[in-house]
Amino acid sequence: MNNSPITPLKRFFRLLEVDRKEILYIYLYAVVGGAITLTLPLGIQAIINLISGGQIATSWGVLIAFVTIGVGFTGIMQVTQLALSEVIKQRIFARSSLEFAFRLPRIRPDSLGGRYLPELVNRFFDTMTVQKGLNKLLLDLPVSGLQIVLGLLLLALYHPFFIAFGLSLVLLLWLIFRYTGQRGLATSLIESKYKYEVAHWLEELGRSINTFKLAGETNLPMSETDRLVDKYIGARKAHFRVLMGQYSAMVVFKVVVTFGLLALGGLLVMNEQMNIGQFVAAEIVILLVINAVEKMIMSIESVYDVLTAVEKIANVTDLPLEKPDGILIPATCADSAGLRVEYRKVGFRSHWSGSYVLREIDLKVEPGEKLCIAGPPGA
Repeated sequence: MNNSPITPLKRFFRLLEVDRKEILYIYLYAVVGGAITLTLPLGIQAIINLISGGQIATSWGVLIAFVTIGVGFTGIMQVTQLALSEVIKQRIFARSSLEFAFRLPRIRPDSLGGRYLPELVNRFFDTMTVQKGLNKLLLDLPVSGLQIVLGLLLLALYHPFFIAFGLSLVLLLWLIFRYTGQRGLATSLIESKYKYEVAHWLEELGRSINTFKLAGETNLPMSETDRLVDKYIGARKAHFRVLMGQYSAMVVFKVVVTFGLLALGGLLVMNEQMNIGQFVAAEIVILLVINAVEKMIMSIESVYDVLTAVEKIANVTDLPLEKPDGILIPATCADSAGLRVEYRKVGFRSHWSGSYVLREIDLKVEPGEKLCIAGPPGA
């Protein structure tokens, strides 16, 4: 049995597992739309070649129509992707609501570990965080990555130099996320922890409003809030430092892409290894690649927010539930004089503290004897 902890990324994939059909369609539309988008520079290249060659003919109008239809078809693909994404968002909210409603009455009290259950329920609001960041993870980030890869492949068709340049850029992009991604997620989780501590304290102030009114002048509300906010700000600064490092690395990546592709394209034109039409088409592809890099830069924080939200929701959904089963009493016993219940040296150890609450308890209940055992939930 594999007892390894579930990573936030695995939780996110599990969350979307039931929507894999819609996600498959989203990515199918993304691939088709990305391919059409990258063929548009080829059409523009052909139009420029016809105009520069003075060949204004029927083919010129056909190419213009082809480019225009391609732009319109790509837009239709994007609208369809947004519609599918909205369906997934609504399903996520419905599933999260129903799962919380099913689990909350059945959570084992001893599994709370002294935590206040109404405060844990605040994690439900992370469902909205998942909804808001879903477009970034399902649309912007994969589509941007696809545009970068396809764009570099298309540029490689113009000259072999672009192949080596493209591979080095993809490697650089992978290294950026490989060595900063885990730290970014860790700092995001710490930030979220202190965010909920601040919210819990403010809820306690609201719940105990009469106590504070009766206490008279006290600095406790402000001092405790200041202490918790200070922790949150420190965690937020640590997370933002990681984001700034990633943003800076992505900006460097963008600058390298711009300089490298423009320099290579210009040299190839001057050496007559590319014509003007090819150079203009290559520049359009370069702009598409740069735009994709910018989208990836703006999506980084949303990725951390969604993965952190999924992990916080699991703080409730991972709590063990009470077992509905028990001891089955044979029907023949119902007609007898009754049952005798006896246990010896029974102990109970708290699930969260690890200490024994009861130890070496003996009990005997004779047939027909009445006994009441009372206590609060979790006692």
